[in-house]
Amino acid sequence: MVTNPTNTPATQWPLAGRRDVEQFMHDEYFESLPNTYDRDDLVGADRATYVLRQTVAYEYGGPVSDLRQRLMVTPREHHGDQRRIAHRFEVRSHGTKRVRRRSDRFGNVVLHVSVPNVDRAIEFRTRAVLVRDPKSVHAAPWSAAEPSITELTTPDVAIRDAARMLGPVRDVFETGDAISELVNSSFAYEKGPTSVHTTASEAWQLQRGVCQDMAHVSIAMCASLGISARYVSGHLVGDGASHAWFEVFDPRRQMVAAIDPTHRRRTDLRYLTTATGRDYRDVAPTRGTYKGRGSRGTLRVDKVVRLAEVA
Repeated sequence: MVTNPTNTPATQWPLAGRRDVEQFMHDEYFESLPNTYDRDDLVGADRATYVLRQTVAYEYGGPVSDLRQRLMVTPREHHGDQRRIAHRFEVRSHGTKRVRRRSDRFGNVVLHVSVPNVDRAIEFRTRAVLVRDPKSVHAAPWSAAEPSITELTTPDVAIRDAARMLGPVRDVFETGDAISELVNSSFAYEKGPTSVHTTASEAWQLQRGVCQDMAHVSIAMCASLGISARYVSGHLVGDGASHAWFEVFDPRRQMVAAIDPTHRRRTDLRYLTTATGRDYRDVAPTRGTYKGRGSRGTLRVDKVVRLAEVA
């Protein structure tokens, strides 16, 4: 996907044809949507409407108190050619609860939930209707002035040397593609060797990891070549887990390209963006604390994306 973040005005967004958007929020209607899709139809479509249903649940060994949860699970209002046209967030737990919503400096939706007491379980449910229309790009400026290097994405000598082997940057997007190719061909996709705390340099040394590691290494290589890049978290339609990729900004074109090193390709209509930042820590879906002696929490995440309309 290539988008123009500054020059193209937003146009009128379709509301899933003539249907009432609110019905997309109900589970009964959601279950009536097909749970499979035709890849070629979606990739070649002019526009698509998606319904996201995601549940983040914690189960504890006993009662807990003073639970404070930070969630970044609601897709941002607009990102490139993606628009959120309806959404709902709810907390399923007995007793009182408080939900505070804010936008961070990157424009992401951040939810802060406070619950005084939880018996044994709590659920955070997100519902959203999203439209992607490549002909309609919202004017969302790239924060190129923001610092892009963090502890997780700082390039070391090995990363700098690998990036330099690609040659001088003549075209930002082509170099971004070349970085994606290099990272993909060098990595073995494997769960276990890395964690959310693994740095780009550690992942590059291992040359094993998952999507977030490949995105971190790609961003570190971009930084070593003077390319402005950022981390993207979201969903790949058809996959059960969340996904991560990176974006590069070309100041000459004033355009952005989104690139997925895990699958060695530019993103297309199969990709939905939730949040963007400098690295995983900026956009971590869940983070929180609670009090409870011996009440260790078990996390469960259920996510389904279904297509409501492809045109």
